[in-house]
Amino acid sequence: MMAAYCRREAKAINDLTPGDLANAAIYSNIMQKVISFPGMAPGVCMELKLRTYSKAPEKPEEYFVWGNDLFQGYDPIAHKEISVIVPQDVTIKYTYQNEGLDYSTATENGIIMHTWQIDNSPQIINEGFMPKLIKMAPRLIYTNMNDWGQLSKWFTGKFYPHVKTDGAIAAKAAELTKRATSADDKIRVVSLYVIKEIRGVGQWSLPLGLAGYEPHDADVVIANKYGDWRDKTVLLVSLLKAAGIECYPQLVHLDAPPLAQEYPSLKQFNALFVYVPSYQSKPLWVDAFADNAYFGYAPDGQGGTGLLMKPDGWELLLITETPPEANMSATRFELSVKPNGDVDGKITCMLSGSFDVSARSELKDATPKEAEQYFQQSANTIGEGGKNVSYEKTDLADLSLPAKVMQTFTTPEVGIVQGDMMILTIPQAPFAFARMPVSPSQTQRTYDFVFDPDMLVKREGVISLPKGYKAVYVAEPVNIQNQFGTWEAIYELSPDSAAVKYSSSVTLTDNTISADEYQQFKKAFDDFITPKNTMILLEKR
Repeated sequence: MMAAYCRREAKAINDLTPGDLANAAIYSNIMQKVISFPGMAPGVCMELKLRTYSKAPEKPEEYFVWGNDLFQGYDPIAHKEISVIVPQDVTIKYTYQNEGLDYSTATENGIIMHTWQIDNSPQIINEGFMPKLIKMAPRLIYTNMNDWGQLSKWFTGKFYPHVKTDGAIAAKAAELTKRATSADDKIRVVSLYVIKEIRGVGQWSLPLGLAGYEPHDADVVIANKYGDWRDKTVLLVSLLKAAGIECYPQLVHLDAPPLAQEYPSLKQFNALFVYVPSYQSKPLWVDAFADNAYFGYAPDGQGGTGLLMKPDGWELLLITETPPEANMSATRFELSVKPNGDVDGKITCMLSGSFDVSARSELKDATPKEAEQYFQQSANTIGEGGKNVSYEKTDLADLSLPAKVMQTFTTPEVGIVQGDMMILTIPQAPFAFARMPVSPSQTQRTYDFVFDPDMLVKREGVISLPKGYKAVYVAEPVNIQNQFGTWEAIYELSPDSAAVKYSSSVTLTDNTISADEYQQFKKAFDDFITPKNTMILLEKR
């Protein structure tokens, strides 16, 4: 392939403050380089060289060198290399995840250069439901740190001096917990205050470490009413401690890649959670940015190992993965079918875990007009021409209430009339956030099929059949079990043939399906939704 190289224009590289930091004065001095390539087009290659310098520390200050990077992406890479240049007495340890890289060293005048490189790294073709890029691409991790205790001591020395439990912090903790009747109540009200009332800044544009690792004082954060990962975490730890609650900061990675335990490095983490040893008799991880999740549920980081840091110790602690029943969508239908096939109905959805997060993300901040439009569209999803009659939802901004959504509707011709026969198909939930977010539609896979997390999707309902019709076929019971989960459905015709009751559930207990296992997984889904397992056939009496 012929490759052309575009010359850098005079204003192609600029230092800018990220847009979402504009209203956060204490971070306004943070700059990012923005690089423009106006000549990019098919067949054009770009070459980027970036060199960063670290100032030599003042003795006896500790000197740390650490980092990680990926060597494959969604664009092809002709050549990529990373070099780390350090004094010869600095020992660099490194490892690879997923695949190896070419490694070499060069020494001159007491300086050693470590170089890792790869040539002709192919692009990753996105095929949906893939593992996270960090779990697929060759990943380099390097550090000169000896052990996690050394890292924890360094970090806690920067974090805990900014934890405050007196003055404004003590007053706020007392105000928040004055009606609390238990430790669990205190944990909930204090955490929700920080999650909802302290504006999160730079969750993505200001990743942990970009502005350093030392937070501002907790009383400064509460006065500003905004913060990044460091500042929201130090405030939450301060308020909880002021309320008498045991808690600690924990470094985590939101995508939960495997932790290279023999290579201590802060660059293996990109977020800070607060760990509470006991909430409702179980460990609790509080993500201070989780403003779209029912309290007690951590949307990210499950299954990953993080560094828990105490003032006098540390621990590598696994963030517990939630079981399927903690990520549940339960939908109930009440449908009344008319002789012409039109349907009047009511739907009720109870949601937890990941489904709760999806519902809040979709509807929590919707205006009344936007909500009206959403439910009109959902009614139309059940059948073309469907109309919303009414809807209700819990206050999705209240993170102490589980998400619940209800809708009544009318839809023409859900029952398809063909002469003396009518065909009814059991409808899916019309809300995207309530449906199974797993779609094994491809015939073949190159990469593993991955969804997150394990989940349970339940449907039940009563279908009142139209007068003048009798049921001549009702879908048969289904029971499919394999190593990935269970698919079940039961249909019952009432003794007077006036109604059909049904219930179905899909429980997925293995959220990583290898490419070799994919066909078996897909077959279970296809067999479950085949028309004979979802259909009711009616005949005029």
